[in-house]
Parts: sequence; C-alpha cells; structure tokens
Amino acid sequence: MVNKSTPESSGKAAKNARTVKKAASLGRRKKGNGKGQRGRLGSILFGVLVGLAALAIAFFIYVKVQGEISLPENAVGSLVTPVQGFVSNATGWVRDRVNDLMDTSRLRSAYDQLQVENMQLQYQLSQLEEEARENDRLTALLDAQSRYDTLDPIYAKVIAKDTGRWFDIFAINRGSLSGVVKGMAVISADGLVGRVYEAGLNYAKVVCIISADSAVSCLIERTRDNGIMRGQLSAASDDDSCRMYYVPSVNDIMPGDSVVSSGLDGVYPKGLVVGTVTEVSRQSDTSDQYLVVKPAADFQHIEEVLVLRTVIETVGEDKAPLPTATTRAKPTDTPDPNATPVPAEYALPTNAPNDWAYPTSTPDPNATRAPVTLGDFLEDIWANS
Repeated sequence: MVNKSTPESSGKAAKNARTVKKAASLGRRKKGNGKGQRGRLGSILFGVLVGLAALAIAFFIYVKVQGEISLPENAVGSLVTPVQGFVSNATGWVRDRVNDLMDTSRLRSAYDQLQVENMQLQYQLSQLEEEARENDRLTALLDAQSRYDTLDPIYAKVIAKDTGRWFDIFAINRGSLSGVVKGMAVISADGLVGRVYEAGLNYAKVVCIISADSAVSCLIERTRDNGIMRGQLSAASDDDSCRMYYVPSVNDIMPGDSVVSSGLDGVYPKGLVVGTVTEVSRQSDTSDQYLVVKPAADFQHIEEVLVLRTVIETVGEDKAPLPTATTRAKPTDTPDPNATPVPAEYALPTNAPNDWAYPTSTPDPNATRAPVTLGDFLEDIWANS
C-alpha cells in the first residue's frame, strides 16, 4: 500500500517541526540563566560568611584584649564542652580497655606463676607436717626405748601388713641379721603390740595381741589379779577390744584399771603396758566371767615399733619351765621292821573291836556283826585303862 501525502499535510508537518525546535532553544536559554543566577547567589553568600567570620575574629581579639569572655564565646564553649567530654570519656574508655587487655595478659602470667609456687609451698608444707608427726612418734618411741632399755630394744619400721583395716599381722624391716628371733615381744610407744612369729634375714613377721590366735598372761595393776587375755578380732570386727578370762570370781576390778603383762606365760616380759579395763562381767558362773580390755596400742596406725631382744628362757615352744615337785613319802605294803613298837600301856587289847576299819563299797549282806555292849568302844577301853 503506498502512502500518498498532499501538499497540505506536508505544510503542517514542517510547521510542527519548527515549533519543537523553538521550544527546545527556549528551554536551553532558561536553563543557562538558572545556573548563572545560582552561581551569583553562592558567591554573594560566601562573601557574606567570610565577612562575618572576619568580624567575629576581630571581635574575639578585641574581647580577649579586654580580658572578658563574650557571649558568642560562651555559646561556642557551651556547645563544644559536651562534645569534648564525650570524646574524652570515649578515649579514656578505649585506653582503659587496652590497658585491661595488657594487664590481663600480665595477670594471667603472674597467676600461673603463683599457682606453681602455691603447689610447691603446699608440697613443702605437707612434708613438714609429715616430718613433724614422725618426729612426735619417734620422740614417744624414744621415751619407750628408755623405759625398756634393759630389754635391749631395737627400732623397726612396718613395711607390710595383712589385708584389712587392722594391723593384726604385719612385717617389719628387721630380721635375724639384727638379732631378731622368733618369740621376741614387740611394743609401740603406747604399749604392747605382739610378738615375732617368723624371722628372716632382714625381715620379721609379727602377730598382734588383738588376733584371735594370740593370748597374753596379764595382771591387773591395781588389784594384782591374774588372768589370760585373748584377742577377739575377725574379718568383720569394728572393734579391737580383747577379753581377759580366768580372773578370780571375787574381785575388786573396775573399769579404768590398767592391765600389764604378768610374765607368767614365758613369752612377754613382765610389766609391759597392755591396756585398760572397759567392762567387767558379773556372771555367776566362773567360766563365763571375763573383762573387756581396750589395748593401749593403736592397731589402725602402726608405723614404727620396738623389738625387745631380751628373750625369756622357755622349755619347749612358748612354755615356761615348771618347778621340780617335792618328792613325797609313799606308804609301804609291809611294816618297817626297824619301827619303834607301841608301848605296852598304849597297846590295844587283842579283843578290841576294829572301829577304824573303812567300810567296803559293797558290804556283804550275809555278814553278821557281834552285838555291841557298853565298854566295847575304844574310848571306853582308854577310859578304863
């Protein structure tokens, strides 16, 4: 399809084009005039501000020369002071945080060093406390050694013990090389502990008086009553008390009486401290009477002991020698031919009845006895003679 334009339409298009170009040119001229006006206004405003600043400076200089603070200066100072305070506080806070970080590092290092020093001091303190306790134990043991010096005591340390909470059987670091033999008494600073039942070259084993297999011949120190003390310890025992049997049925023993070894068993020397009476049985049967004795030694904390190397002489195993019995005269079956005869005035008549004859256990039921009359008794014969 072909678009055919007429002269009239061509004229209108040309007129519209000229109108558009004229409007565009007018717009460009208006835009240029706006920029020029704004430039002139900016220059004027800048000049005014510079002038005001110059006047303000001159005024401030004049006021300073006069020594007075002007109102503008007060106003500026009032506005600037809070800002300066904030900046100062913020700067101080930052500085403090930085210092804290640096101090934290130094404090951490110092803390670690102090921790090491504290652990060293605690270790040294524990050592000193242990040495102080050992010194106390050895001082008490030295006192005991001086008391039993005549029994040739020797110091020994506990190196092993039987299982359980009690020191009923334990080993020491002294043996036959140190003169320790089986049967020697063992004591602590508090009292009697037990006896050696096995001795090696450089060790020995001790059975204590609280063991159920142990027995000690004891003596009540106040009343001097004797008895045998036996241990009552078992695997489940919570108490190390012992029992003392074979005491007199009539006695004056009371709780609190001291118990010492009597030396009658031929094992333990006489006079060793054993313990204290805590209970007294009042059974009517003598075989049931007993005393409860609390041992003097602490059988839960035995660390050092003394072995008394003086051994009581015994016959056989753990038996004291018995005294020799006095020989008694025995009647003979036939009379002594050298015996002095009874004088005639004291001789009995041949027909005197045998009133001194002992009856038989089973008399003869068929036996007959002569009738007894007055004057037949021996007393009557002596009275009439």
